[in-house]
Amino acid sequence: MRKAQAAMEYLITYGWAVLIMLVVVGVLFYLGVFTQNPAPACTFQNPGFTCYAYKLTSNTGNRGGIILDLGQGTGHDIKVVGFNCTTSNVFTVTDFDAATSNVTIPTGSHSMLNWSITNLIPLVCYKPDGSKLGTPDAGSYYRGKIYIHYWDLETNMDHKVTGDISGRVE
Repeated sequence: MRKAQAAMEYLITYGWAVLIMLVVVGVLFYLGVFTQNPAPACTFQNPGFTCYAYKLTSNTGNRGGIILDLGQGTGHDIKVVGFNCTTSNVFTVTDFDAATSNVTIPTGSHSMLNWSITNLIPLVCYKPDGSKLGTPDAGSYYRGKIYIHYWDLETNMDHKVTGDISGRVE
């Protein structure tokens, strides 16, 4: 009887310890301690292009999306004629609003790409099915692609560049 009682006390004592550790680990998972989002990033695969600054926004003028300050050092002045921000891995470019399709960026400089020249209204980001991303929640994490269509003003040839964007929505 004494051995059985000692064995039972041993199991109960360590059982409680294991149960408490499971509860603590569960609470840590619930609080998001183990979830890791990569650092915010905006990069282009093509040399000569940089994200001088950017902002992922949840709702500005009823539009959620991106405001991008694009830097370029291709050696020639360029004119941006199309832009798309999407979670799709397929290269698609939607044309700018007429007011922003005249964004010319001299080589070694940068310029804002946004929906309106006079206001910082973001360009809309899209889902893979082509529908608007809508207004993502502030604080949520967004990861997608940037597709830019531009004309090289010296050679008069059009080019397309792809970039990656990720970060917290403000």
